[in-house]
Amino acid sequence: MNAELVGDWGGGAVWRLTSGEFPSNAYICAADVPGGAILIDGGLDAPAIDAAFAALGLAPHQVFCTHGHFDHAGAAAFFQKKYGAAVFLHKADVRTLKASNFLLMAFKLNSRIEVAEVSAVDSGAAVDVAGTPLVFHGAPGHTPGSCLLEFGHALFSGDTIYCRGVGLSQLPGEQPETLKASILASWPLLGADRTIYPGHGRCASGDWVRANNQPLLQFLGLPIPDNETSPS
Repeated sequence: MNAELVGDWGGGAVWRLTSGEFPSNAYICAADVPGGAILIDGGLDAPAIDAAFAALGLAPHQVFCTHGHFDHAGAAAFFQKKYGAAVFLHKADVRTLKASNFLLMAFKLNSRIEVAEVSAVDSGAAVDVAGTPLVFHGAPGHTPGSCLLEFGHALFSGDTIYCRGVGLSQLPGEQPETLKASILASWPLLGADRTIYPGHGRCASGDWVRANNQPLLQFLGLPIPDNETSPS
């Protein structure tokens, strides 16, 4: 499966790949780093993601995970072993990552993962990527260590903010009221100059999400517009 060019973070292209037994979005971001790229949220299909890197003539220098669920961090160990990529995850989700194979069995999925050796970070941590900080904005609720990853004018939102719908799936550790508070606190990040790259579904500008994601607005208790516009 080919990676789809979906945007630019301000210093390089962003490609999306959706694949795996439990499909989720993985993002390849071109950057002036060894290998020429970083990976956001490696899911369950490491071979497909690796093939996309090869087709683009790139390799991952670092892997950044929005949270520790298997469909977002499951391939991290593969890229760590093959390319020596450092893997970054919020410290509150290390336990979530380590429970991946239990969850895979609970979902009756055939996949199993190897757990990566992660660099555990705090909320507010900033990792330098070719002179641009990639910032972990703590947003607990979907998982204890869920984060919004700000990179240039891109915001990788995992399962915290979707462009359509609400990321509630009744998984262990999910706390709807905490999620609501996290999203409201992060609302200013969703501006017109920001593109939201979620863990599932399509991308959209931040202001489009704020104005048109009706299930999310309802969940947050915010006014709902009468008409939805097309994503920008």
